[in-house]
Amino acid sequence: MSRYLDEEAATAESSAIAINPAAEVMLQWDDLNYHVKEQQIMRGISGEVRAGELIAIIGSSGAGKTTLLNALSGRIVGGELSGNILFRGAKRNPGNFKRLTAYVQQDDLMHPLLTVEETLSYASKLRLPSSQYSAADKNGRVAAVIRQLRLEAARNTRIGDAATRGVSGGERKRVSIGIELLTDPKLLFLDEPTSGLDSNSSEMVVELVKKISVEQNTATIMTIHQPNARIFNMFDKVILLSQGQLVYFGPTSASIEYFASIGHQCPVHENPADYFVDLMTLDYRSEEALAQSKAQVNTLVECFTQYTNRTKSALSEKHTPAGSYSGNGMAVYQESRVPRNNWFYEYSTMARRDWINALRNVPFIVGQVSQAIFMALLIGFMFFHLKHDALSVSNRLGVLFIICVNATFPIIMPVLNMYYRERDIMIRERSSATFRVSSFFLSKLTTFIPIALTANTVFFTGVYFISHLTFDAGKFFIGLATFFCLTAISVSFALMVGSGIKSIEFGFVVAPIILTIQILFGGLFANPHTITPVLRWIRWVNPVQYAFSSFVQNEFKPLVFSCEEGMQCYSTGMQVIQAYGAGRFTIWQDILLMLMLVFVNVVAGYALLRWTAKPKYIWL
Repeated sequence: MSRYLDEEAATAESSAIAINPAAEVMLQWDDLNYHVKEQQIMRGISGEVRAGELIAIIGSSGAGKTTLLNALSGRIVGGELSGNILFRGAKRNPGNFKRLTAYVQQDDLMHPLLTVEETLSYASKLRLPSSQYSAADKNGRVAAVIRQLRLEAARNTRIGDAATRGVSGGERKRVSIGIELLTDPKLLFLDEPTSGLDSNSSEMVVELVKKISVEQNTATIMTIHQPNARIFNMFDKVILLSQGQLVYFGPTSASIEYFASIGHQCPVHENPADYFVDLMTLDYRSEEALAQSKAQVNTLVECFTQYTNRTKSALSEKHTPAGSYSGNGMAVYQESRVPRNNWFYEYSTMARRDWINALRNVPFIVGQVSQAIFMALLIGFMFFHLKHDALSVSNRLGVLFIICVNATFPIIMPVLNMYYRERDIMIRERSSATFRVSSFFLSKLTTFIPIALTANTVFFTGVYFISHLTFDAGKFFIGLATFFCLTAISVSFALMVGSGIKSIEFGFVVAPIILTIQILFGGLFANPHTITPVLRWIRWVNPVQYAFSSFVQNEFKPLVFSCEEGMQCYSTGMQVIQAYGAGRFTIWQDILLMLMLVFVNVVAGYALLRWTAKPKYIWL
């Protein structure tokens, strides 16, 4: 077998050199090991990728493909990573590396209501610095990417999702790739770009990536499960992994000969990728089959280790062209820092995008307006034309409290649902340092609050006049101001919950629990003065209690009630205010305290978002 390995080494060496002997080595990795708890995911993996090359990482499920891709792209989270990774011959600078590289995730997270051209256009505005690219330059880059990826026919089609019809799966994947190509990356990483696509779409995606790699001199690495023979032959080199170990890394054209030299001849009419994956996959059908497959994998790993030891020095000498980087990794890669757009430009761009998304979300807009109109009519006529007798006291308290309740649940839950979807897209965009967290958070706040205020102004106005609360312009606008404050608190609270709780399911459990507590301690069901001291503190952080207090004072202060004989009755509005403990603060103090709660929610939400969205990657 030694003779065969020597012959194969010479063949592989000449083939590797023939691919592009003068190309710059963009990324080198040596002896990568990765542990999670007691499990070793990668063992001693080494290799390199050159400018213009397309490399595939192939292996069965659990082989460590995505782990290796994440390690090379700087996206490993948790565990222990060791070894060396050099970018252009030097240690990677995290700040610059993620701006000079691009990563296409397996899940295509994009705004479903934007068209293909809009998606690429907003990506170009956010990712390309205005100091280096004019608006015309950015539009030109978008047009070029659309041509490159053959998206002309779909440029005005919405991306779509499960609820909205949009582009096809292949087009969607090409848009994801296009977003990353806008920045002209030096390195391009793709995680299972053909997953879920038919054979024709898969071939088109790989073919386009191959063409772009050559034309733009981009070093490209992608994971792929089991490509067909035509796709397999498009790759310049392949990395074959089994159980986190290298079985083969070298030119695709030499892979069949290499495996034949170690006793595994690929049948003539069989797809080489399928054959190699079968060789590397553990067989769990029986203990005997598992032991045999493990032994076979170990043999494959040992053979490739012998092969690399024999050829390492020769390949090292011949593959280090003049002018390439050959540092020992002690220096950190330095390049002129990629400039960023200013904060206001980021905010205004995302705000425009958010308004387009919100206004095109017909179910959300129609739901908000329909709910406001329906509840205004229902509650208004339920308490139609309130009088000034003993019975009207409880009715006025009831309608005021229902106004408070309607400014919480019907606003928070839809906003929370939308925010979770937006947040997931933001995390993907942030991984490439597309924008600041603060500009994203404020754009969401200034989009959701006006929509909630507009729809619910209809609700408040309808209830106020149909139920015949005090007809006074000053009182109406004070009540509206109170309602606006509580609405703003609800939106900021939804953003705070969505920022601090990663799981949407858990978020939809926590938010209603907190809202229920706020309503219970809102001032109608229990007098604040009689609540046990252990729980009395809740009222100090309860916006419903402040809003209800403001509403009650605003409505009841000047009122006088007629009391019939034999009925329990409050003769004046001041008695009602005192009985329900609503006069501890003045109306304007209540409003000021609610504005302070808005501020607290905003600051807490921003801080939580920075903490949860901040990449916690391990760097070498």
